[in-house]
Amino acid sequence: MHVQYDELCSRILGLEGSIRFVALADHLGLLIATVYREGLVPLATKEETAKYAGQLVLLTGAVSGGKFMSKVGKMQYVVGKFENLVRATIPIVSDSYDKYYLLMSLDVDSDYVRAIDKVLAFLRENHSAF
Repeated sequence: MHVQYDELCSRILGLEGSIRFVALADHLGLLIATVYREGLVPLATKEETAKYAGQLVLLTGAVSGGKFMSKVGKMQYVVGKFENLVRATIPIVSDSYDKYYLLMSLDVDSDYVRAIDKVLAFLRENHSAF
């Protein structure tokens, strides 16, 4: 795992106390970096998280393109709210046009839209990290 990406995930984790988990996956859904909130007991194993990342990247990639993109605009993020947590996926295109996906989970009772907006602002300010 690349130290730069681990550090980036740690910085994102520190933006908001309601963020449980942050990961970065490549365009194939392979995890590049993962960081958990201190003291958190994950709901999934590392293997389950890796499998989930691959499935999520495929799904997000399929949803983010298409013929309606010119009408609705570029996807900013996708959110799924579950009984025990909120999952968010943010597609990222780097300066070198490599595509990454930021995967997060957040506390279910949090203001997750505000937290995601903080992360989006951070990514805009730090886009050169990719």
